Amino acid sequence: MLAKQIIAASDEYISMNMGEKEYRELILHYARYHGKKLFSYSKPGALNPTIQNRIGKKRVQLVELMLNGFQTAIV
Repeated sequence: MLAKQIIAASDEYISMNMGEKEYRELILHYARYHGKKLFSYSKPGALNPTIQNRIGKKRVQLVELMLNGFQTAIV
């Protein structure tokens, strides 16, 4: 479900129907509140391989660009 939402948001951003600020805020929201689904346990700071596989290489690069500077909380 998260992958579908990221795909939809990325496509909206790419087609210029969503601004960069709004897209970045959405990706950061997913990172803060759905980090267990979004990030990999084996590679800290990397996206979950399942998410990477589902959203595709170009969208992964876009999401990583938006997450630049984001630090995950240590629990």
